[in-house]
Amino acid sequence: MKRSEAARYAHWSAALALLLALATVAVYVRHGVVARLQKKGAPAPPPLNVERQSNGLTFSKVEGDRKIFTVDASKSTEFRNQDASLLEEVKITIFGKQSERHDIIRTHSCQYAKANGSIHCSGTVQIDLQSAAEAAAAEKRGPNETRSTAHVETRDVRFDQASGTARTEERVTFTFPAGHGEAVGVEYNSQAGTMKLLRDVKMVLIQTGGPKATAGQEVHVTGSSLDFGRDTRVLHLLGPVQAQSQKAHLDAGEITLNLDEDYRAQKLLASAGARGKKPQATSSAASGLINLSANLLTAWFDPDGWLKRLDASGDVDGSRKAPKEDDEFVARSASVTMWPEIGEPKQVNMDGNVIIKSTAQSGQARVLETDQARMDFTESTQNHPSQPKRAETLAAGTIQWMDAQEKTRNNAAYTKLRADRFALDFTGGSATHLVATGNVQSERARPGSPLQTVNAKRGEAQLVAGGSWSQIELHDAVKFKEGERSGQADNAVAVRGGQTLTMTGHAVVRDASTETHAASFIFAQDTGEIRAEGGVRSTAFPGKGAAPQFSGAPANITSEKMQGNAKTGRALYSGHARLWQGESVLESDSIELLEKTKELNAAGNVRAVFPQTATRSAANLPAGSKSAVKKSLWRVAAETLSYQDLENRAHLERNVVVQSDVQRMRSGLLDLYFTRAKPTGAPDKGSNASTGAQQISRAVGEGGVTVEEQSRKATAERAEYTAADGKFVMSGGNPTLFDGSQGTTTGRQLTFFLADDTIIVDSENGSRTLTKHRVEK
Repeated sequence: MKRSEAARYAHWSAALALLLALATVAVYVRHGVVARLQKKGAPAPPPLNVERQSNGLTFSKVEGDRKIFTVDASKSTEFRNQDASLLEEVKITIFGKQSERHDIIRTHSCQYAKANGSIHCSGTVQIDLQSAAEAAAAEKRGPNETRSTAHVETRDVRFDQASGTARTEERVTFTFPAGHGEAVGVEYNSQAGTMKLLRDVKMVLIQTGGPKATAGQEVHVTGSSLDFGRDTRVLHLLGPVQAQSQKAHLDAGEITLNLDEDYRAQKLLASAGARGKKPQATSSAASGLINLSANLLTAWFDPDGWLKRLDASGDVDGSRKAPKEDDEFVARSASVTMWPEIGEPKQVNMDGNVIIKSTAQSGQARVLETDQARMDFTESTQNHPSQPKRAETLAAGTIQWMDAQEKTRNNAAYTKLRADRFALDFTGGSATHLVATGNVQSERARPGSPLQTVNAKRGEAQLVAGGSWSQIELHDAVKFKEGERSGQADNAVAVRGGQTLTMTGHAVVRDASTETHAASFIFAQDTGEIRAEGGVRSTAFPGKGAAPQFSGAPANITSEKMQGNAKTGRALYSGHARLWQGESVLESDSIELLEKTKELNAAGNVRAVFPQTATRSAANLPAGSKSAVKKSLWRVAAETLSYQDLENRAHLERNVVVQSDVQRMRSGLLDLYFTRAKPTGAPDKGSNASTGAQQISRAVGEGGVTVEEQSRKATAERAEYTAADGKFVMSGGNPTLFDGSQGTTTGRQLTFFLADDTIIVDSENGSRTLTKHRVEK
């Protein structure tokens, strides 16, 4: 190689090396520039104590396939060496175990403890309580529409994820469509759907409907704490509790308030509670001041917020001060119904050991004692206040008048009236007319004279100003006694001015078909109801009335009670009821007789005895033989029995057992068919068969029938017995005959006779087989 060529190669090598060096430097420079640009555009590094930050955090508690609640946060920050995360813009949605709720808790930021899942929200917290249905409806209505949501605001709330409970000790305010309030401290259980206000509860209920003059009126309620059931909409306020409206005031140990779907007051229940303060209500009206106290008070409200009824129970006592008459009463329970949109009593019902004392301005006193009573009031107007209109007892009672003007030094004159029912009418606020019905007894005592008593079924008294009586009229089965004298009559008239008693009529209770004796009778003329109590004994004559015609003899019925209706022809004997007529006897808890349909119904522990039609073999025996004169009786047991006299049929149901001297049948249902025997000594032709005794001629059982006859036992779905032949036909299911000595026989239908050992088997292919079995006799 020449020197010139070697020099040229050296120059090219140097140039190539320089290019490679420049390329390498360019690559490093580019990487450095890119790194600086990326570093400049990257977010600021987290603080030294922050481990990780993330956006859009969501987690839920799930049981099975249901979400209990879901926690949403727009941002989550986790810190180094700390068991807590910071959640921002937090929303907790609570669905409940049945997905029936859609409660929402909102706050700006919370601390989330990773170890136990608790959440602490130190700032303002808002809680909206609503059902899933309400939430869905709110989505359709839009944000500007009215919502039936309870809204709660507080701060410093701790939410325990494990128990689903949120709690704070801070001040709480709450609103709902029918009111608002405040308290100190709240505890919300998401799983149970309950909220408890811990202390110093103050609440205002606002009347949302009614006339413009009353809409917006408020009821102020205070208490020590409050429990609220979200699902049940029940507020339980612990006391001492006070509720105050414009015209009424209530004090109680505790109150339970039920709200409707729109969170309006529906029912308020006041009780003594743990503090033992007996509830007491006071109401002021144009008719006077009313006070009512009891162990338990329950107030009912209409949708517009008006009080429509007030119930009191347990040691009830009250008073009413009116212009003409003051009333005091005690009872076990009472109920006051209010006039709509007036707030004054419309009707007062009292129950249990009721004592009502009315005192007129003259000083004349009237005392009513009963177990149930009711009083109606007129509706007040601008010119006329509410006044008593009608009072009546719904149970037996006693009214007593003290005749102060006839009082002597040693004793006082009095008049006492007892009855099952009283009805007292008022005119202009004063009692004017009294009607007494059922077991009425008048008792009149005068100094120097024997005690006079008069018993009757109904009566009435004319009253005079001041509340005393001027005349008493007594009617129906009157019994009179004065000293050693006694009597009975239909009517009696006692005149107070002349101190006389006039009695007329008879003292017998009977109708077209029966005559009944009992310890007491109650008659209601409007409805036709007749009640008898205490050793009831009725005799029904044959061919008349509702009693069945089992024979030509009179039918006798006994029971503890009897309730009848003359219009419908129905009579119900209850309490160890027993009917017997000829050889037929029927006993049960109750026996009902229906005259129009000629039907008898017995229910409860039915036991009966009926004669059976003689079989042909017995009918053909010589007249002097033992078998010819022996009576064959069936003993029947069931839960119910219905006898149709026009069809000569008795239908029995439930646990039916019939038994004669030779066989027993059990079934679910049984129909007994009767025929009338020819009267003894009657000719073969021209005799009146309707006067003969009813006898069982046929029986049809269904529903798992079992027939037992000595050592034989037959089962089938259906069995029919014919008394004339002494024949049983078993069919349905798999008819089977068991014989202790001859084995088992089955077939589509089995027929066997009680008089001998003949069994006829109807097989499936239609052939008939005659089988002989030995019958033990």
